[in-house]
Amino acid sequence: MRQSIIIQLFIILLCSNVNAQSLLSATVSIKAKRQPLHEVLTIIGNEATVNFSYNTKAIKRDTLLSVSAVNKPLREVLRMIFDAGYEFKESGNYIIIRRKPVSTTTIVSKPQINSDFYLISGYVVDDETGEKIPDATIYEKQHLISSMTDERGFFTLKLKSKYPVASVSVSKTDYSDTAVQIRARYDQQVTIALSRKPGLMNLAVNPKYFSENEIDAINEPADNPDVIEKKWIGRVLFSSKQRIRSLNLKKFYTTRAYQFSFVPGISTHGKMNAQVISQTSINLIGGYSGGVNAVEIGGLFNIDKKNVKSLQLAGLFNVVGRHMKGLQVACLFNQVEGSVDGLQIGGAFNLVRNEVNGIQIATLYNKARSVKGLQIGFVNRTETQEGTSIGFVNISKNKKGKNRVGFILRLPRK
Repeated sequence: MRQSIIIQLFIILLCSNVNAQSLLSATVSIKAKRQPLHEVLTIIGNEATVNFSYNTKAIKRDTLLSVSAVNKPLREVLRMIFDAGYEFKESGNYIIIRRKPVSTTTIVSKPQINSDFYLISGYVVDDETGEKIPDATIYEKQHLISSMTDERGFFTLKLKSKYPVASVSVSKTDYSDTAVQIRARYDQQVTIALSRKPGLMNLAVNPKYFSENEIDAINEPADNPDVIEKKWIGRVLFSSKQRIRSLNLKKFYTTRAYQFSFVPGISTHGKMNAQVISQTSINLIGGYSGGVNAVEIGGLFNIDKKNVKSLQLAGLFNVVGRHMKGLQVACLFNQVEGSVDGLQIGGAFNLVRNEVNGIQIATLYNKARSVKGLQIGFVNRTETQEGTSIGFVNISKNKKGKNRVGFILRLPRK
């Protein structure tokens, strides 16, 4: 019994000692008069031997403040500087200062009577700063209904009453996707809070420990947008909202049996067509799809963000963001950002970023990183010495990376 009491007392003393050693319990003294916040934190950090990190969008570094404290716990000093809307967390030798997260809220109004639709409206906000987020995409996955927030972060989404269950998802570049359960057949006002993805917090750290370049590297966001939106073709043919919506939803794709488009944005799947991978795709003038698994025919053009399989025909051009497997024919040109496995025929030229495993035919120009098969065109270009090229000018690279020019026929070399 006595041993048990001694052990318990030892554990209590040990925990008390550990707690006393916590960063926020350290005592500091400071006297500052109308100094910028970041300078005040630097003074405190040097005395307490800690570093501070915070989101500079949530906390303004240049705010002038006055503070005076003598041998006060660091937690108290920070509370003198920041109001109750902020919280402090320890992580290693860092104290992270952040706003308390904003939560998602919902207000449900009276049910609609004999109405075919109900409305979901509200705001999308940053869960830390509380700032309204423009150009976020709000969508219902099953029926592919979507909306976007305006410059004030406000949106309205119209859903059909005939479906008994509903949930909406919210996506925005640099934020984590969020799903919200919706009470079907009721008009609702919601505030949806999004969290920034890990690693995107702007860190304000003591420059004595980190160089400016290192801080820039820490704060650099991971950027891996879909290829099509970065190309000239996307800037010319798509509206800014179409491009933003596509980038927001780059992780969401769904499948359907077919799709029909008049032009990009006017299709059987509406604004969400770029996230749909179809078996069959028919585009009267042109289409902008997620991908195709069987047949795609376009009066003028076909544009696909991901893979296309089997058959793709266009009056003017085809653009594929990933890989093409099968037969691809266009009267003007074909452009594939991945590889081609099959037969590619372009009236004027073909451009393939990676490998062609098959045959590439154009009247003017063919280009591929490597060819395991045959190129036929007036000018043929490849970055390796693999494959065979038939044309007036055939350009490849030798082992030293220098251009090698041949005429009429180029045979593969080891």
